Amino acid sequence: MIHAALAALLQTAVLSASPLTYEQAFEENAKTGKPLVVLIGAEWCPGCVTMKRSSMPAVAKDAVFGEVAYTVLDTDKQTAIAQQMMQGGSIPQLVMFHKTAAGWQHDRLVGAQSPTAIIQFLRKGIKAATGKIASN
Repeated sequence: MIHAALAALLQTAVLSASPLTYEQAFEENAKTGKPLVVLIGAEWCPGCVTMKRSSMPAVAKDAVFGEVAYTVLDTDKQTAIAQQMMQGGSIPQLVMFHKTAAGWQHDRLVGAQSPTAIIQFLRKGIKAATGKIASN
């Protein structure tokens, strides 16, 4: 029984790290005001693959992940929009957008990051966007 519960919990954690499509994440941002978090990368990039398959699923276990609308853009498949969001040519880039009275604001992490660094980045961005400290 315990094994089944743990398996279900692990599956939920893995599925919650599954990104929304860009359109879904943008819509969630518009409806809820959650910051839009975009991981920009490519399948041929080792750091991008690490972020997508290891770091972000680990981050999804933290409650802060539920306070953002998360999506992934592939620079090879979604070139135009990825280039608009990127700053410089380095990937991966994790960009957090939030709307303010003054317009869209953003913060960014460049390069492969640890789950701890990503969680700190998200908490800082949520605090800037909402004025509230993100959940632990």
